[in-house]
Amino acid sequence: MTKKLIALCLAILLILCATACAKENDGIPEGMKSVTVAGEPFRLYVPEHWSANTASGISCAYLSADSKIIVSARYRLADGMTPDGFLSLCEEQFAETCEDFSVTERSAAILGGKDALKLSYTVTEDGREMTCFLVCTEAEGDLIYLSGYCPSDLWELYASEFDSIINAFALAPRSDGNGEVFTDKNTPEGMEIASAKHLEYRFYVPQTWVCDAESGVSEAYFPESERANVTVTSYSPNRSLSVQEYFESCERDYEKTLPAYERIGMTERTVSGRSAYSYTYRTTVEEREFTVMQTLFAYNEMIYSITYTALSEQFESHLSDVEAMLDAFSFR
Repeated sequence: MTKKLIALCLAILLILCATACAKENDGIPEGMKSVTVAGEPFRLYVPEHWSANTASGISCAYLSADSKIIVSARYRLADGMTPDGFLSLCEEQFAETCEDFSVTERSAAILGGKDALKLSYTVTEDGREMTCFLVCTEAEGDLIYLSGYCPSDLWELYASEFDSIINAFALAPRSDGNGEVFTDKNTPEGMEIASAKHLEYRFYVPQTWVCDAESGVSEAYFPESERANVTVTSYSPNRSLSVQEYFESCERDYEKTLPAYERIGMTERTVSGRSAYSYTYRTTVEEREFTVMQTLFAYNEMIYSITYTALSEQFESHLSDVEAMLDAFSFR
């Protein structure tokens, strides 16, 4: 994993200090949860005690961001490239950009029930050796790849969890637009439900956004390059914590870990009849500036976060849609 890619993953993963609360069982292995962005041609499942984050538009999760124990899945058009060719290209790039890059094994594997190739390797990051893997397969004209990394001194402790993630990984039809539209009697005109039916809330989004209410992940994205996205997560604090205190705790981490972090605003609002706070901040990742608006409120001893993330130049263009999502959000 290149230093830049590791920094990118960590920055994006830390945009939310929250744990997804979905616990649906439809096709999800027991003891695991989906951390899959809507529209992906796969399903990424991780153990329930991992922290999920899809606000970045990337299907990913971490067990410990501080220790850099992270897994993510992506895809790209194959355009004639095979998994073998893709791994060879990655090897060349890692050798050029990573400190102490060393291949430990290149072997046959299975990913999503299809033949795949697995590249296992180590790199040094901030003076600490990291054990990494990259598994790639081809399906329906796409290269689909799953990557993970962990400090080498912790690898044996968590190797079985990484194995369970690889074994649970599933392929799915790629969706570039909405399929079935779900509504109820309270759905505002022109909107649809983007949250699973068993959840205690209803997350409504404009039908111009892409979502999958049956995925178990409450999220939606706008179909554009570097897609803007909105995700709902919840967090159960282990002590009494106000919304303001929760964000202050998050912000201390942001200031340490998010490149060029800058809070640019805070507004008070009401979400589903509850007092809420929208914190807006910027961060720069690989020379691209992102703006995030994280709206926090409390309900039933849980802290809920509705997080809107977009490239800064696209942020204002979707803000009215996001405001409509916040206005329509409701608990049963």
